[in-house]
Amino acid sequence: MNNKEFNWSHFLQPYELAVEGFILKIEGIKKQYQLRGAYCPIEIVTGRVKTPDSILDKAKRINVKFENIAREVYDIGGVRITCKYIEDVYKVAELLKSRKDVKLLEERDYIKNRKESGYRSLHLIMKYNVETIDGQVPLILEFQIRTHAMHFWASIEHSLKYKYRKNIPETLKERLKSASVAAAKLDEEMSSIHQVIKELEGDEKIIDQDPLENELSMFDIKKW
Repeated sequence: MNNKEFNWSHFLQPYELAVEGFILKIEGIKKQYQLRGAYCPIEIVTGRVKTPDSILDKAKRINVKFENIAREVYDIGGVRITCKYIEDVYKVAELLKSRKDVKLLEERDYIKNRKESGYRSLHLIMKYNVETIDGQVPLILEFQIRTHAMHFWASIEHSLKYKYRKNIPETLKERLKSASVAAAKLDEEMSSIHQVIKELEGDEKIIDQDPLENELSMFDIKKW
């Protein structure tokens, strides 16, 4: 396989199908919770497919040969699920692991074992067969599950990595680590508050949003 002659559009299209499909599937799970009037652990669902330059950069950093990219670069296609509370992260993870259309290959828990940088999130590396006009195409997807606090921290770190071309000044690195500790304490406190609410009102009675200010989802938009 030659990089210069490689058809990236053809290679990436199944990943695009897979990511878009899973966004719809997870939004469908949210809708099921809403229809039952039950508390939903899922807040926001997004996804992305890496660009060719990003894929090649990642392969170079982790020493993966070009012909092995599809097998050894796990995050070409990614789905991110943001939750309110830490316990929701693990609840969503169990929902995904119980699905029949994906197979868990690896679980990376950076919440219980945060990275040296301070990064926290739960990653599930899963195998998925996406349907195409040529039949099923097996590929690997990465599911990132995190709280709002984790996502806020990660987005700031990502922007600093881009700004400083992955060489963040040491003073900023230390401040990011301190911010990660603060974010972890915030998550713990919010989970504690959530537990008190459940004890007072019961899990099924928690009101997630103002009933007078319902947000629209793709399922609520009028079909033409």
